[in-house]
Amino acid sequence: MSRKISLPIILLALVLLLAACGEPAPKYEAGDVLLSETFSEPGAWETFVSGDSDLQVSDGAYHIQTGPGGYIWGLNEAEHTNVEIEATARQLSSHDNNAYGLMCRADTSNDGDGYYFLISGDGFYSIRKGQGDDVVALVDWTESSAINEGQATNKIRAVCAGDYLGMWVNDKFVSEFRDTSYTGGFAGLAAAAFEGGDVDITFDDLTIKVASLTQ
Repeated sequence: MSRKISLPIILLALVLLLAACGEPAPKYEAGDVLLSETFSEPGAWETFVSGDSDLQVSDGAYHIQTGPGGYIWGLNEAEHTNVEIEATARQLSSHDNNAYGLMCRADTSNDGDGYYFLISGDGFYSIRKGQGDDVVALVDWTESSAINEGQATNKIRAVCAGDYLGMWVNDKFVSEFRDTSYTGGFAGLAAAAFEGGDVDITFDDLTIKVASLTQ
């Protein structure tokens, strides 16, 4: 005998599904502030200048500029485990096929390993993992209306707590993933340009807080 599901039950299920969309699966809370960085001191973060790549504190912000190629990143020197990292990023360059954002648990050897929480100038986000010579997708590039496109400012938040990775843009939750590859490391700021363009990004008002899952 076939079973029929009544229309009200179907509608209720759809309502519950839609209500769940756009919210992180676990809840977390942010605790003590580990770092509040306004980039007022030139030596606050890693400095690197070579060819068309430039990483340095200037004019009260952390500046990352590079031509097409792989990812470049700058790290601080305070090791962490479970954290919430948030910063304001501003795209100065006009080429929008790019990537820029935050790193957590970056390898202390500065080899590019770690977790990346990235947005692009054309309105996409991705959570990725630096692994050897590659930065592989955990959450592939996905379009989001939360991102301000082009030469604009975006607030990016990354949470790394236990095996949980969560990402917010302009205070809106966009994605999450579970991974156990890395348990600790440095915080970082990263960028890349694709398809013949360049990228020029500044980061400011960075905070790092202790993070813990509450469910």
